Amino acid sequence: MISYDKSLNYFSLYYRSNHLIMPDLISKREIGYIPFSGTMIRHLSFRNHREIESFVKRNTPRHLYYSSAYYVKPDEKRMEKKIWEGAELIFDLDADHIPGSDKMTYEEILLEVKKHVLRLLNYLINDFGFDDDSIKLYFSGGRGYHVHVVSDRVYSLDSDARREIGNYIKMEDFTIDNIIKASRERPESGPVKRFNEYISEIYSNENYLKRFYNGDFGSYYKSLDVYKDGKKKIDIMRENNYEKFKIVSKRDLDVLNNILNDFKDKYSAEIDEPVTTDIHRLIRFPGSLHGKTGLAVTPVNINELDDFDPLSSAVPEVFKDKYEHVYLNSDYVITMMNEKFSLNAGENKVPLYLALFLTGMKIGNFIEKK
Repeated sequence: MISYDKSLNYFSLYYRSNHLIMPDLISKREIGYIPFSGTMIRHLSFRNHREIESFVKRNTPRHLYYSSAYYVKPDEKRMEKKIWEGAELIFDLDADHIPGSDKMTYEEILLEVKKHVLRLLNYLINDFGFDDDSIKLYFSGGRGYHVHVVSDRVYSLDSDARREIGNYIKMEDFTIDNIIKASRERPESGPVKRFNEYISEIYSNENYLKRFYNGDFGSYYKSLDVYKDGKKKIDIMRENNYEKFKIVSKRDLDVLNNILNDFKDKYSAEIDEPVTTDIHRLIRFPGSLHGKTGLAVTPVNINELDDFDPLSSAVPEVFKDKYEHVYLNSDYVITMMNEKFSLNAGENKVPLYLALFLTGMKIGNFIEKK
């Protein structure tokens, strides 16, 4: 048996058989790629989709990228000479920023990241007011998703403005002091309103509230049985209005900080902020293959995200009816194309899409039968 890598041949087959999904104004985008041998090659430019598809057929990429920015001269090597005209607002969500992901399986990671994508979409639609047509969602082909906002409202934003948006979504500046200040404006939407409602829910359940007080809870709960402005304090804390922020004590603040940490865990979206702030960012090309998984960068309808399964929907058709032999160093279990594979260490004959995944992820190697 000889260990070797057939991925280049199969990736080449894919690009000969499939069309890329073209971003708008492709002639204004910088194109970059990582070949199967060598490092990133960038500052490329193509006039139309025929040119770029012809290029990838001749130069099979392991990874293919395009710029979120629009340029007058995208093929100039110095950024200042490209002449920046604007950029999409990009969000990258993957396992790197999710606590505990190092202990998750690949499938668990995909499910966990999806939760954060749904939170992000909630912010973009309900807090920032972008409609579905302004948001493009893609499975990255790897361990997460990319969200692109394509709107005149964002193209001209500089890095600082994009950082403010990222901080809002990650709740970086969402502290009790800032919440109390913001509550004076009695916001009718947004995270302050949601947090206010969250507090009310917790104070409405004594057993639940107990989780958030470190100390003699009986004593603390008794302190809520006093009158403030004609009402019992506990009743004020349970109401969905902003009066509660006017009467908080030091002990209440300790509780609210614990509730806030829990709230952030449930509602903040873990985005890769440097991607969002970078107005020159290269992002994965829709319809291209991810070099580590063999899965395609796949568009996802926002309304269908809940049911979207990357390990079925992002598997290229051209890889489905072929098989390969791979050698695994250890046992591995994964479900792809709705079929559970429980593989043992050693030689395995598996569908090509799984072989490309296993070899790309360094879980196994192709082997050639003599």
